[in-house]
Amino acid sequence: MTLFKRVAAIVALTATVGASVPVAATAHSSWRGSVVSVEPIEHLTSGELTQYLQSTGMKTEPAKYGADAYRVVYRTITPEGRPTTASGLVALPRRTERSLSLVTFLHGTNATRASTASVSRSSPDRVRSLMFAGAGFAVTAPDLLGLGTGPGRHPYGDTASETSASADQLIAARRLSETLGRSVRNDVLVTGFSEGGRITLSLGRALQRGEVQGFGLRAMAPVAGPYDLLGVELPALVNGQVSPFVATLYLGYFITAWSRLIPLYDDPSEVFLPPYDRVVDSMFDGSHTVQEIAAALPGSPDKLVRASFLQQLVQPTGLLGKRLREADRICTDWTPRVPTRFYTGSADLDVPAANAHSCRSGLDPRGTRSTVTDTGPVDHNRTAELAYPQILGWFTTLTR
Repeated sequence: MTLFKRVAAIVALTATVGASVPVAATAHSSWRGSVVSVEPIEHLTSGELTQYLQSTGMKTEPAKYGADAYRVVYRTITPEGRPTTASGLVALPRRTERSLSLVTFLHGTNATRASTASVSRSSPDRVRSLMFAGAGFAVTAPDLLGLGTGPGRHPYGDTASETSASADQLIAARRLSETLGRSVRNDVLVTGFSEGGRITLSLGRALQRGEVQGFGLRAMAPVAGPYDLLGVELPALVNGQVSPFVATLYLGYFITAWSRLIPLYDDPSEVFLPPYDRVVDSMFDGSHTVQEIAAALPGSPDKLVRASFLQQLVQPTGLLGKRLREADRICTDWTPRVPTRFYTGSADLDVPAANAHSCRSGLDPRGTRSTVTDTGPVDHNRTAELAYPQILGWFTTLTR
């Protein structure tokens, strides 16, 4: 399809956004996943895509195909179930086959709405998404609620809305691909890094349970995710096992985000220490870079969060404890029927590798369908850099 025809098809698609698109289980409304707008953001030959990937330091084989990528705004729901919109990247390879295997890539912790895959060309999430497209896969990469061009604040760590936003983008991607004369296969290869590692499991669970209408699960590759919040990650954030600088950022983001989901406090000073209690919430409004956030906050959790609340995070009670236990069920209340490969770094000071081992033992006690791959004595981001070329190779073998 020529560029002119692609643009014409996109205009036709966005002109019919009132039409309903079936989504997820019967309890889900038919408008979820309908397309609001589409904007072309990348049109690359295989040579241009290879050059782009290499310029970012990505260690992969040259791109086999060129790729076209789009910023798609689609309809989804808030954590409270109200209608909203979200944005995300959809990429399609330039190959002759009409039917395409589909990869969903889920990004890591991101507090800056302008640094997502659909907005920033330098985003590592766009790089990884286009890496898969260059190998012949259709790709969805949701920005998630409150990031990219979506309204409101990002509900960081909210399993339900992270799953629904990711699922609804699959519906939007199918509609876009069909408008462009392509189709995506039903069984989804799901992978994600850090926060996206958790969503890999929650989305995989929804796909396997048939909760995303028209889609199923083919394989999962979660990378360096905080899967076990109560048993591993929250204690590590508080006891110093996670780098104090990183722990401060994670806790500030997590507490302020969850304060809008459940009643954690009436006033920030009940949880945060002065003078940071006056600024911490505003720093996570999506408009600040990580450098700006770090400059505004202290270097360790004990200088940001009151000791009593740090203890509550380690031994939560009430509604907080209930919600955390529900979040951790991504590792305990289902058994994947597809191959699953966890990837870790033994020197990861953001997300300890024990998260993966704990989660694997809950999901697959006999170890018959899952493995944990140690990428070596490397940090959090380097774990992803080493894991993704391996994941690309594995996904390719699964779809031959």
